[in-house]
Amino acid sequence: MGTTAMVANSTIRLSPGWNAVYYWGVWVVCILGLGIVLWAALKSKRWARWTTQDILIVAALGVLLEVYDNIIGDQLIGPLLNPIPGADFSQLQDLPYLFLLLVGVALVRKPGCVTAMVFVNFLLAQLLFGSGHGALDWTDGLTQGIFCDLYIVARRGRVFGPAASRLSMVVDGFMIGLLRGAPNAFLTDWTFDPYLNATYYTWLQMWNDTWSNGLFNAIEGGVSAILAHRVAVSVVPSLGASQAKPAADPFAEPASAAAGAPAGPAAHPGEGDPS
Repeated sequence: MGTTAMVANSTIRLSPGWNAVYYWGVWVVCILGLGIVLWAALKSKRWARWTTQDILIVAALGVLLEVYDNIIGDQLIGPLLNPIPGADFSQLQDLPYLFLLLVGVALVRKPGCVTAMVFVNFLLAQLLFGSGHGALDWTDGLTQGIFCDLYIVARRGRVFGPAASRLSMVVDGFMIGLLRGAPNAFLTDWTFDPYLNATYYTWLQMWNDTWSNGLFNAIEGGVSAILAHRVAVSVVPSLGASQAKPAADPFAEPASAAAGAPAGPAAHPGEGDPS
């Protein structure tokens, strides 16, 4: 037990060479992931091509994510939640962020939408509040979105699709939240902060950051999924058209008449014309 506690509380300090290998290795993974997502969005027949409406939706929600993330969340909601025990550990502040992100997924439903929204948010944050490392910090934004988009590709168009059930939407929201939170938290502690900021973490802290971000973002994504879909359908009603039952036409002809059957009562057997 003493050895385990000592290892858990020891600081992770890799050599500069290994930190560089892991950091640039993450860039390679992100570029490969972007290639797969771009191929799926532009070449695969499972998804329609991106439209001007999709681009406008992604841009608008990216701006909303930035307004919440760095203005409302950090300046208003964060100070209100910080005094609550466990609020920071349970990632309560991320709930509105995940809801907005899933609204965008439900509206666009195409590979690349998560990375695009998160990246717009990240670029706006750099422009408004500055960044110490410029493009080198982009891995922080890419790793929050690229794994979610790879999941959308793997689901082959069924994420918030026309035939999606409530359970499948909850599962999709859960997975998007998990893939948005866990990989980024792990990579931030393992390589981004050590390589770029000379900030080091213990094994226990890295483990807690990874599972807490992954689990609680996943729960928030699952909770937000159905409401996000309803908001998307209210914005673009055609998204829910395939799930709605067609209304009965009160002026439609009876089925028997449409089939050519006589409208009157059938003649009784044995009845003939009077002679």
